Amino acid sequence: MASAHPPLGRKILLWGRGGKSSLARALSEKLQLPRLEMDAVRWLPGWQERDGGEFIAIVDRFVDDHQDGWIIDGQYTQILEAMLQRADTVIWLDLPFWTVYRRIVRRSLKRAWDRQKVCGDNVETWRHLLASRDSLPYFYVRRLLIGGHWKRQIAARETLLAESGAHVSLTRLYSARDLDDFYAAQGLSRPAD
Repeated sequence: MASAHPPLGRKILLWGRGGKSSLARALSEKLQLPRLEMDAVRWLPGWQERDGGEFIAIVDRFVDDHQDGWIIDGQYTQILEAMLQRADTVIWLDLPFWTVYRRIVRRSLKRAWDRQKVCGDNVETWRHLLASRDSLPYFYVRRLLIGGHWKRQIAARETLLAESGAHVSLTRLYSARDLDDFYAAQGLSRPAD
């Protein structure tokens, strides 16, 4: 299958929602590039946030240590512009809200059931998932849908790309089908949802 996507560089930044980490793992395996998941750096055990300065220093050190190429997935505002300036490729998962939300709920339920470690050494629990205002499904509805953050964030990313990303090769995926087609076009192994 011929790819309709621009060629991938060696310094790849993934942002957006709905499969960043899975895509980053698949790309890392195929391209033999080191991968950094920003969520795993940001969150300390017990769901405590790492200090912002320390977080930025760890990400910077990772990029400095891997001059030949890297894959970073994450979208923390305080470091996004700096990473964009150092990237040669951006893959933006711009999937519809409800597609992303269904995946988040399904993934959170599975993680609570299996007690899988996420974001470093943290675990999603039933109590946190169902009774906490900090659970990921609740966060998405409250902040992104009701608060209008989703649309503002898309506009902010478009502005950031226009102002600081003219040098990058951009692949923007708008649907689950686009994402599946990207996996196929790149010859990547598609993880089970």
